[in-house]
Amino acid sequence: MFPLDASSFGELFLNGQIAIYIGMSALNALLLFYASLKFLLVLQQCGYKGKRYFKWLSNRETPYLSRLMLLCLMGFLFFMVLNMCFSPLIGETWAQYIGFASYLLFTVLYIKSESSVNAKVPLKKTKRLVRLCMTYALVLTLVTFGFITLLNYLAFVIDASVIALLRYSLICGMPILTPYLLFIAYGLNEPYEEIRKRHHLRIAENKLKNTDVLKIGITGSYGKTTVKEILRTILSQKYRVLATPESYNTPLGIALTVKNLDSTHDVFIAEMGARCKGDIEALAKLVNPKYGVLTGVNNQHLETFKDIEVTKNTKYELFENLSEGGVGFFSSDNDCATELFARFDGEKYTAGLNGEDNLVTATDISTNERGLNFTLRIKGQEAIECSTVLLGRHSVKNICLAAAVAFKVGLSAEEIASGIGRIQSIGHRLELVPNNKNIVIIDDSYNSNEDGTKAAMEVLDTFKGRKIVLTPGLVELGKMEGVMNLEFGRLLAKHADIVIVIGNHNSETIINGLIEGGMARENIKFAKTLNKGNEILSEMLKEGDVVMFENDLPDNYN
Repeated sequence: MFPLDASSFGELFLNGQIAIYIGMSALNALLLFYASLKFLLVLQQCGYKGKRYFKWLSNRETPYLSRLMLLCLMGFLFFMVLNMCFSPLIGETWAQYIGFASYLLFTVLYIKSESSVNAKVPLKKTKRLVRLCMTYALVLTLVTFGFITLLNYLAFVIDASVIALLRYSLICGMPILTPYLLFIAYGLNEPYEEIRKRHHLRIAENKLKNTDVLKIGITGSYGKTTVKEILRTILSQKYRVLATPESYNTPLGIALTVKNLDSTHDVFIAEMGARCKGDIEALAKLVNPKYGVLTGVNNQHLETFKDIEVTKNTKYELFENLSEGGVGFFSSDNDCATELFARFDGEKYTAGLNGEDNLVTATDISTNERGLNFTLRIKGQEAIECSTVLLGRHSVKNICLAAAVAFKVGLSAEEIASGIGRIQSIGHRLELVPNNKNIVIIDDSYNSNEDGTKAAMEVLDTFKGRKIVLTPGLVELGKMEGVMNLEFGRLLAKHADIVIVIGNHNSETIINGLIEGGMARENIKFAKTLNKGNEILSEMLKEGDVVMFENDLPDNYN
């Protein structure tokens, strides 16, 4: 980036300047890499989908481009000022080194300020991420080195003052290019990642075909992970079960889970998620399940599905792709699920608290702060008393659905009841968080939706004390997002005493709903971030309070 003392570009290799350029390029690339960690995080949370990444990047609420622009501006101004001040004293070349150092200093300060903001979901250090980081670091280094060497070459044919201005502009302007250079690195890696993905899918498909294991697929707009974990726990009373971990519900997530499948397993449970038409079909063809389970369908992910009919048809793809003699299990507590039950022509059952012809239902439900007690009723079997640490009547609905599958697989009512007693709280889904104060903390921060918020409010009502809810609202609802968040605000006003609205994304709509629902304005608080919300909470918190964290937007929401 600095003027050549040599008489030709080729002499760079003879006078050692090339080593200086490489070193400076590597240092700049290293700093820019750490300044880009937020973009890496968002790309990962977008499922490495370029379209979703750019949608986030172009969102007016995304503050990171403006922060990078400020970094570029400050670096450029100080570069110019220091260069002008020191050039008469120590010469132009050394003055430019000092100017470059000021740009690096601002980049370091930017990295430090960004690192102080904790990510809600940290970067997962997967092999794919490592490969992407290596390619991205190489792209940053090559682009920086390219700028430096090209401009030095042009110094032979263009006025030196013009070249100097270009140097300052391009090098100090590099931070604003980082989110796009990251996308270039992502694009370079994608062909290999696609080949690797297909390789894993072929291995998984062949392994599932050649392994004598009962395969179960679970889908729905909500409750998939919960029903999966309940079913895994119950079936483990009698069988050795492998299930997709956490919320692994994509083709690659399922394929990587299948790597752990061996001849000792009796049952494989695959959670199946979808954002677009055809997603479930692809998963079902991969797994080829005999049993299909539908937890329910609502307007979750309406942003990508566009229409509830598309959502229903996509979920139904599971039942269209069951293996020969496949069996369908449908929730009787969801209208869309019962509609799809009527559509299915194979062996089928319903389960839940509503409906008259359920294979499994429950009565005498009593709730308390420690969980649930109820009577489980399986058609043709004696009723049996059950208890669980799970909270809320909706948990009984999920248990009924899982119990129906377990019964058809071959468990007795006693084994099912024993399994229900062993169910553990599922992370971030109406989970009681232990603390050393006389305060109830309920973590319901995972992927909230319309049905989930109603269930959460039912749980909130079972506790005594002042009720405080922190929430950023509901997302991925497309054109219905405003309407649903307005209704959510009205719902909160009926059940909570104080609401702390987090972030700008849905704040105005939720606050309007709270006011329309009758909540006093002084009981409505706003915090720009969750950390600020926790600060407000800590100032007002007192013994006996009940605090619920209802939904927590991922880092690709601002």
